[in-house]
Amino acid sequence: MKIIQTPFLKNILTIAILALSIYDASGQSHSYALKKADSLFQAKQYTQSFELYTAVLREKEYSPAMLLKMAYIQEGLGHVSMSLYYLHLYYLASQDEQALEKMEEIASKNRLEGYQSSDFNTVVTRLQHYSVQITAVLLAFIVFFFALIFYQKTRQQKKPIFAAFVLMLFLGALFIQLHFTEYLKVGIVSESSTYLMSGPSAGANVVAIVAEGHQLKILGKTDVWVRVNWNEKEAFIKESSLLPVHL
Repeated sequence: MKIIQTPFLKNILTIAILALSIYDASGQSHSYALKKADSLFQAKQYTQSFELYTAVLREKEYSPAMLLKMAYIQEGLGHVSMSLYYLHLYYLASQDEQALEKMEEIASKNRLEGYQSSDFNTVVTRLQHYSVQITAVLLAFIVFFFALIFYQKTRQQKKPIFAAFVLMLFLGALFIQLHFTEYLKVGIVSESSTYLMSGPSAGANVVAIVAEGHQLKILGKTDVWVRVNWNEKEAFIKESSLLPVHL
């Protein structure tokens, strides 16, 4: 069988091959950088290995082991906030309960707020961990019931009342799921003597002056100010002084 190739088809094929080759080269580059960083870590060249780990993480490529090593390096350097930040990322990636215990231990030692764990928080974090899979399942059901409604209306000529009701339930569940991660957002104060303000302005009243390492629940954002919860009160912190915890 002879394949007919048009200039357009050839161009599309060329672009596809080029894109795949770039993606493969990028993956190989990240793999090499990660192996290089691991070898530097084993050789106790922590500063150099951390720089490579950071570059890999910046490209959204990571492993739980890598994040744990980054937390270990920062703890060794005495950087409390950064150690807690990478330890929290490790927990999000691994769901290792020991990470929570370690975070609480560091927080207790340094008198930091926002790390008290509970069964509810553990369940919520696990749901966040599997948010992509949950969203995919909900979308699959939504597509199925959309098709069922279309089939019943066009082929069977009847009102798809039950299918429409179930579809609305799944759409509601998807809405909650997509906004669920927003509710769970937290950030870690990254600078010492950080001012928490009563409003999104440097001229607002000072609510508190906090040390680095405190973990705050993120409620929203206004320009360069992040709206957070501090001791059950709303406050605002400069975006540059907060490390949002997410992968």
